[in-house]
Amino acid sequence: MNENLATKWWTPVSLRGVVSFAWISLLITSLMCGISWMRGDDTGTSISLMVLIANSVIVWILPEDVPARPVPEKFGLFVVCGASMTVLSTNYLFHRSGTNIGLTLVDYWMASPSLVVGAAAVTAAIKSSRWFMGKATTSEALEGLARTKRHTGRITQTAKQIVLLHLGIFAILPPIWTIMLSLSPGNSLSMDFSLSTATLEHYRKMWESDRFWGWLWNSIVVSVATTIFGLTVAFPAAYGFSRYRFHGRKLGLFMFLIVQMFPGALILVPYFIVMKGFGLLNTYVGLVIAYSVTALPLCVWLMKGFFDTIPRELEEAARVDGCSQLQIFTRIIFPLSLPAVAVTCLFSFLAAWNEYLLALTFLSDTDRYTLPVGLASMVSSAQAGDSYWGDFAAASILISIPVVLLFVMFQRYLVDGMVAGAVKG
Repeated sequence: MNENLATKWWTPVSLRGVVSFAWISLLITSLMCGISWMRGDDTGTSISLMVLIANSVIVWILPEDVPARPVPEKFGLFVVCGASMTVLSTNYLFHRSGTNIGLTLVDYWMASPSLVVGAAAVTAAIKSSRWFMGKATTSEALEGLARTKRHTGRITQTAKQIVLLHLGIFAILPPIWTIMLSLSPGNSLSMDFSLSTATLEHYRKMWESDRFWGWLWNSIVVSVATTIFGLTVAFPAAYGFSRYRFHGRKLGLFMFLIVQMFPGALILVPYFIVMKGFGLLNTYVGLVIAYSVTALPLCVWLMKGFFDTIPRELEEAARVDGCSQLQIFTRIIFPLSLPAVAVTCLFSFLAAWNEYLLALTFLSDTDRYTLPVGLASMVSSAQAGDSYWGDFAAASILISIPVVLLFVMFQRYLVDGMVAGAVKG
């Protein structure tokens, strides 16, 4: 077998890995370029653009089909681009360290992929120089095929995990920053956090604050009442839509969807006029009614999807045994629908717990504020000159604890309810 045919057989696994991770680096480098431009950092933008070009060339050099003839010029270009990425990424970090802001975690996150890919590209190219030159022998090809078979799946899986990790950073960084701010001394937004200066001062202040506990009690009352009222209405409504055929059934379900399409700001004024007419402004009752009406369409559709999966034969067998409709509803349907009930309760509770706009509009008494409105008032005070950022961060962490506990407690029911309601049996 000639050498060119051996070259066609396989691509060295090290080069496959470089190309897989080069696509990830290309995405993050593009983000680095955009952030540098938004910062007004011309030098950082120029460096990012050069890294982006070198990264793009590396991806272009290794197409899906392996070249059948010696390509020494691509070998040299590959090494040069890899070395350029390494040098430029290091230069970017040195440049950022000399700015007024200094190096941040975001800078390390953006520069590290291109730095690693550049170094890996140089190393892989040197190890695979015979393949680049089209001089790979049959024995090298056979050995390379076996190595590729062992490692390709692992490389692909690692690349996917890195992509998910980088996407998850956008969700992970805000809570981490909030925790660090809550443990920093003082109430300045520009924190100087270190383990040696970490303090629980802000948590102690919130724990001893009567105002915070009042807001917490208001949120608990409103959220629990919304959950109970919403479930009481949504459960029989969803069962009726699922089991009975009546005039206007499809129109009713369609109207529930239409209501969900309207943004909250659009219905704010009508809600306010109605609540003012009934004298329900600045009351728990008015807020619970507004929250329940808002959450009702989603709850009905969730539970209807679950009821559709329960076989009708169970109800027919119960009727044969002499059960009334109420007994069927309470002894058969309700126990079987506990996963859907858990999902509905959780969504209703979270919707009321986190809602801000309606509560801000309906509540004028500070003592009746719910937690989102109360915390927003702390931010307003901070913007006015009073520093409450550390207290605000500590309160934010404290109010997230009940939500996390709810998810942990109802996780099994949550998964069962979402999956069972998604497929009709």
